[in-house]
Amino acid sequence: MTTTTEKPISEKKAMKKKLIHNLIELVIWLILLWMCYGYLQSHPAERISFFSWYKVIYQQTEIFFQNIFGKNGEWLKQKYSLESYYQVMITQAEEKPCVDPELVKDLHETYEKLQKEPKNTLEHTLQKYIEKQYEFDEELRKECPVEKEQLEIPEVVEEISPDAQIM
Repeated sequence: MTTTTEKPISEKKAMKKKLIHNLIELVIWLILLWMCYGYLQSHPAERISFFSWYKVIYQQTEIFFQNIFGKNGEWLKQKYSLESYYQVMITQAEEKPCVDPELVKDLHETYEKLQKEPKNTLEHTLQKYIEKQYEFDEELRKECPVEKEQLEIPEVVEEISPDAQIM
């Protein structure tokens, strides 16, 4: 009789000990999670890079299913590529003080239209956005020309003679 009552008591103690251990572990993980959240809130670039991979996985999955179900996923892939390029152009245009604010506004509007473009019309409308991209790119280069000095790669000042000793 004593053996049957001892076993449940030891199991209860083990379960209680395991529960306490798990609760302590939970608290530690919640503190670490809270610290990570605080870090991501104070460093927006880290937050963007952390969450961007969700978007990429979603896009790749969507392209995959578009290809499987008989639709051309290449148009969707091009659309996502163009969206990415427009984001880069918008960032560059906003950072440069020499860019006309109207151009930045036009970039934003075109980007928003591209995002709202339905998948079934991409085959007919994507070329328009590609042409617009080239136009915006050209306008950005005209408004903020890069000086020739910035593009040149500096030449080696002197050549090393074969007789030179290496220290």
